[in-house]
Amino acid sequence: MRNKLRSAALILLAAALCSASALCTGCGSNTVSTDDEGESVYMPEVPDSCVDENTPGEEYKAAIGETVNYNDKLDITLNDVIEIDNVNKLEYRVLLAEMTITNKTSEKIDCQTLTHFMTIIDGKEDAESVRDVQAAVSGRKYYAGINSTMQAFNQEIAGGATLTGYVYIYAPSAWSEMQLVYTPYKYYNTDRVIFDLKEEQFLHKTYNSQ
Repeated sequence: MRNKLRSAALILLAAALCSASALCTGCGSNTVSTDDEGESVYMPEVPDSCVDENTPGEEYKAAIGETVNYNDKLDITLNDVIEIDNVNKLEYRVLLAEMTITNKTSEKIDCQTLTHFMTIIDGKEDAESVRDVQAAVSGRKYYAGINSTMQAFNQEIAGGATLTGYVYIYAPSAWSEMQLVYTPYKYYNTDRVIFDLKEEQFLHKTYNSQ
């Protein structure tokens, strides 16, 4: 089952990357595809000329419960990090990072888990951790079980609007240090907001496995 889920994740990832690659060649528009469970996947708008990802950008660092003001354009808060306890923690762990983002500008911004987020685990950058199907399913089950309408980030945020959502994270069974990285203006600059994830601050929850 695990192999099947990982295969589905790779298929979804390949589709997402193909769409993004096509946009970077000059399409410059938004696309909407569907994931393995039939839900729409919002693909952000990509400019004709993308920023070089090797260009150094500014880094803004914070912790759980703190707010980052990004250049008076965005307020970004990592409200809580929930760990789902009823998974096989000997093999993996699932974290749900709940965030609130306020767009203080008059222009919309894109916010997509697959493209705008990643983790740094023990010094290694990892984009796959926020693209895992099993972690995504665990998040959906948890929020459905508590009758919450909260969704993973998968949309645009209009100018002047505030959005609360979550990032699902597939984590190893053990680590020393972990950070969640958010790149607000992906494709336009390489500035990053980096939240330090401390295990002692996690909230521990379960979901209904039925």
